[in-house]
Amino acid sequence: MVIFAIVPSLMWAQSGSVRVLGLSVEGNSLVDEGLIRANSGLVIGRLITGDDIQQAIRQLWQLNLFSSVNIYIEEQVADGAYFLVQVQEYPRINKVVIDGHRKIKKEKIEEKIDLFPGQVIIPRKIFDIRRNLLDLYFDEGYTLAEVTCTTSDPDTANRIDLLVDVNEGRKVKIREISFVGNNNFTDKKLRRRLKKTKQKSLFRSGEFDQTEYEEDQELLIDFYRQQGYRDAQVIGDSLYYSEDRRRMFITIMIDEGIQYVFGNVEFQGNILFTDVELRDQLAFEPGDVYSQKKYDATLEKIGNLYYNKGYIYSQVNPTPVPVGENQVNISYEITEGNEFKVRRIHFEGNTKTHEKVLRREFVLYPGDTFDVSRLRRSIREVTILNYFANIVPDVQRVNDREVDLYVDIEEKSTDQANLSAGYSERDGFVGSVGFSLNNFSLANPLRGGAGQQFSFDWNFGRVYRSFSISFTEPWLFSTPTLLGVSFFDSRRGGQNYGFDEDVIGGTLRIGRRFRWPDDYFRGDWVYRLEQVEYSNFTESFRASNPRNLQEDEPRLSSSVTQIITRDSRDNPEFPTVGSVNAYRVEVAGGPFGGNDQFHKHILTSEWYNPVVWRLVLFARTELGLLDGLTGDADEIPYIEHFFMGGSGLSLGTGLRGYDEREVGPQIGGYAVGGKTLFKQTVELRFPIVNNPTIYGLGFAEAGNTWARFSETSLFDLRRSAGLGIRLFMPFIGMIGLDYGYGFDYIDARGQRVGEWVPHFQFGRGF
Repeated sequence: MVIFAIVPSLMWAQSGSVRVLGLSVEGNSLVDEGLIRANSGLVIGRLITGDDIQQAIRQLWQLNLFSSVNIYIEEQVADGAYFLVQVQEYPRINKVVIDGHRKIKKEKIEEKIDLFPGQVIIPRKIFDIRRNLLDLYFDEGYTLAEVTCTTSDPDTANRIDLLVDVNEGRKVKIREISFVGNNNFTDKKLRRRLKKTKQKSLFRSGEFDQTEYEEDQELLIDFYRQQGYRDAQVIGDSLYYSEDRRRMFITIMIDEGIQYVFGNVEFQGNILFTDVELRDQLAFEPGDVYSQKKYDATLEKIGNLYYNKGYIYSQVNPTPVPVGENQVNISYEITEGNEFKVRRIHFEGNTKTHEKVLRREFVLYPGDTFDVSRLRRSIREVTILNYFANIVPDVQRVNDREVDLYVDIEEKSTDQANLSAGYSERDGFVGSVGFSLNNFSLANPLRGGAGQQFSFDWNFGRVYRSFSISFTEPWLFSTPTLLGVSFFDSRRGGQNYGFDEDVIGGTLRIGRRFRWPDDYFRGDWVYRLEQVEYSNFTESFRASNPRNLQEDEPRLSSSVTQIITRDSRDNPEFPTVGSVNAYRVEVAGGPFGGNDQFHKHILTSEWYNPVVWRLVLFARTELGLLDGLTGDADEIPYIEHFFMGGSGLSLGTGLRGYDEREVGPQIGGYAVGGKTLFKQTVELRFPIVNNPTIYGLGFAEAGNTWARFSETSLFDLRRSAGLGIRLFMPFIGMIGLDYGYGFDYIDARGQRVGEWVPHFQFGRGF
């Protein structure tokens, strides 16, 4: 409380003046005396009036440092007077003690209190603290919370402790939500429009959150506007409680207005596009029920039409004009502006990757008309390289006709240690050790950045080992032509195979991007030359020998494979839209020579579709067909048959929930492979962390292989389901863990039973 204390002997000065001969300060302990003198406005030697004294008190009071301010005359003489400024300081905070909080974190409460040791505290501040905490608890649904703020007695340094005691109470549950004024929609239908404010039920908590409630009111009005009620509004609401204050009742009052329909549409100012071309962008027809969503979609489509033609600063201003009782005509006023071209493209942040690697992926070039669709496609092409963690384009206007494009990128580790591991009762532990340099430079191996690939792999296991090395140049002679070479040497076998198999050979690969049917297509041609030798037949295998393999007789295989692929994914690690479709046909023998004579076809189709929230539905279908060129089964090598089961690490196609090569034809306890294959996989993926990429999944899949085409049946599939998680780590690559339940095991009695099988791996996916 401020005290205006001026001695009666000075009251005459209100009509006259007196000279300040001296000014002293009393009562201050922490506030500097000079600060008080300066803010009083009283200056020694200056004539003052009673109004000046009152102004001095007001100015000192406004500092919010004193609980009392008095100005006295200590002594009055003929020439003037000596004045005393007497103040009483507000206490300062020593510490804040918070008690009783359980549901809301202390840090969040401290943020609302906003006090620090040594800070001056005034009564108004304590009132604000209590109000802010009550608002915080109310917003979190604790509408019955109580907050008490008390202070300790000041110590000798005039410091106090602030004691904040919270009684949170229970969260109030919403018992009922009702509506008034809703003549065209039922309460039940409107309650569905509220996304987070729900009545308590078996599956709903019914908790109240003020912020979410206000957002839900906006959703309610959006719903009305989509139904043509463009004037609809919430005109009020009522929140009240049961007698025990544990249940809340909400009544929302609505003014629906009338339902409008779209009327006539006209365009003004358009020169580049005709009225007919602009009408093709309309998301509605005259007579349709008015929808804010269609109204906004039309505005966006017309804007994009100009934007994609380089008129990036064009303006489209719609004016809705109510006509008659319920019709809305719309006039689009268009300011086209100028066509803009790209002057320069700047890349920033590519500390490793050569700039030419980025530029060759862009389909938007300097000198081109600025086209946002081509910019998006360029960013997609750079993203799919998987060299960068983030890519942010920025368009800056240079003049009335040109823009510069700045592309800010963030490099990430692209090199991987291709480690993979798995376990099966048949093969024991299998895995691989190696590395893959995915942004390699043959000219500067230690730095990299040229977009080339170099890999080395050593696979191992109790009955399996292999060695391979490869190099790929994706842009040969600065054209979208791929050239790759590889060498491999592998050995697999053991008791479960019934023999040992040694394979040595190499490949030469040439690929090219296509522009037809569209520029997502590419073609690759692979020449493969290898020698295969089977040895160490077991007695049981020699007795059955289902594939009529020749022991200790090397076989030469010479083949050409053509692969046609269309890849439109938006991201290489966690795609959310797009697809990958590929057809692979391999021909061995015939004009290419060698002992093997066969043709092999594999068709795969992968689709990525976003669903609710951030969930992505992934579906993959794989079909395979194998046959000999002459009809002689002996001309098809054993390893070219289709095998299925497990993770497919050592041989074949994976099928979770089953062991390696356990699915498909078996003779004498040995997997012999099939000539046809079918596999269907469906996964529901959900992101956990964006960088590094971590996502979880639930899967269901089914598949089989068959010895011949006549036996193929999509009703004869081995099925499984389960859960998994994927983690993409720098230098390691993908780490995966799946736990699959195979539904179609056959026990000793011939009964169908289920079994859980874990699958753990590095470096590759299913």
